[in-house]
Amino acid sequence: SLSSRYSCWPVILVTYNLPPWLCMKRKYMMLTLLISGPKQPGNDIDVYLQPLIDDLKILWDGVEGVYDGFRKQYFKLKAVLFWTINDFPAYGNLSGSIVKGYNACPI
Repeated sequence: SLSSRYSCWPVILVTYNLPPWLCMKRKYMMLTLLISGPKQPGNDIDVYLQPLIDDLKILWDGVEGVYDGFRKQYFKLKAVLFWTINDFPAYGNLSGSIVKGYNACPI
């Protein structure tokens, strides 16, 4: 059987202002959420993602007073979410698109 009794959805953030050979290394990836349970979160995934979205909105505006240990000075830290990488059912849950049946193709 291909069905499972358990579901686990990791949400990982990757820092992309590093050289390409570094940005996909494990030590530069941040596990921000681990959504686990007996079934997938489905359309309720926004409930799990809301704290992360709130933090990303704060980082979009910038956080003053972050210390750069290399340059020995403070700066304003900003961040942006470039894209998401997910499978097709998760795409439907995140975007609100129909991914099943006759109108399933989003193109």
